[in-house]
Amino acid sequence: MHSSSAMSGPFRAFLINFGLWTLLCAVAGFSTYGDAEHYRDLRSYWMMTLGWWCGYAAMMVQSYLLYLVYLRHPDWLATRRRISYGYVVYMALGWPLAMLGLAYRRCFKFDLAPTLANAWHYWVSMDKFEWFVVFVLLSLAFGVVVASLLWQRHRQQSNELAEVRLSLERQRLAALRGQLEPHFIFNTLSAIGAMVRTDDKTLALDGLGRLGDLLQYALLSSERDWISLRQELQFVRDYLELQHLRFGARLQIDIEGEHLLDDDIECPPMLLQPLVENALRHDLECHEQRSDIRVTFALDADVLLAQVSNPIYAHSAPSAGLGIGLRGIRARLKLAYGDKAALHTARADGRFVATLRLPRQLED
Repeated sequence: MHSSSAMSGPFRAFLINFGLWTLLCAVAGFSTYGDAEHYRDLRSYWMMTLGWWCGYAAMMVQSYLLYLVYLRHPDWLATRRRISYGYVVYMALGWPLAMLGLAYRRCFKFDLAPTLANAWHYWVSMDKFEWFVVFVLLSLAFGVVVASLLWQRHRQQSNELAEVRLSLERQRLAALRGQLEPHFIFNTLSAIGAMVRTDDKTLALDGLGRLGDLLQYALLSSERDWISLRQELQFVRDYLELQHLRFGARLQIDIEGEHLLDDDIECPPMLLQPLVENALRHDLECHEQRSDIRVTFALDADVLLAQVSNPIYAHSAPSAGLGIGLRGIRARLKLAYGDKAALHTARADGRFVATLRLPRQLED
């Protein structure tokens, strides 16, 4: 695959080089054909174009060879000084050969023997404007070749830089996942530990079984970048069932707007669970009363709003935890959506409110 791509570059450059010079010859042939009557030139347009093509053949070959040389020695284009030196060498070698090619063409036009002597005779008597035209054409050819190679290099470097950045972003995402999953396991084991301390072995064993189911989801989702929001909500439900074993009837959850979650709405895995866990830590773990945790989904044009809220109790501090849930969510949103998603937190009407703003559809 790589060798095929390497071969296609020079061949494509050859076709482009051939095409551009042929187009230039066609334009020159058209100009010559327009003045044919004045100079009593009876040749057809195609013969005039062919004559120009033969005259410019030397420059055509030179420009392609220049491309191959720079392709083999890309470091010669590394600085402006090297490019300038290359231009001087190219003009010093190419200009005499290009003029000689035009001189041979004129020998054919005037039915002269295509000898070096006749070509030289025409060369020294050639109109100085033609000398200037050849100089301009060679300079343009050099500029086009150098510009195309520098553009190719820039595009390649941009692609390589994009691949490096993508690789780094994936590594960061993997690191965040590696951070999030131990955080989830740690807090869940803490919940089961609380059951064990109450000497309720039945609940503890049931909790361990549910933990296995949750870990299976966490491990499977860690291999995927995206999952449907409906599946994520089901994972949250399973997580809350585990918490029910710990808190019993005190755990009161209200979920609204679930019908808005169609299969086309996706999100990174383990996105909602840290919000619900954060609400539990700031609600049930701060008092001995019933909870009032609300999970609400709503649509705002092409944006899905997922909101998790819990009451704020004065003079109550949440239990100790790793405290990386919300920070991890913001970092993962940045990696997954850029600036098109966000997590906002606020205090309103005596409640702590965390709101996710997610685009309903991902761009290709």
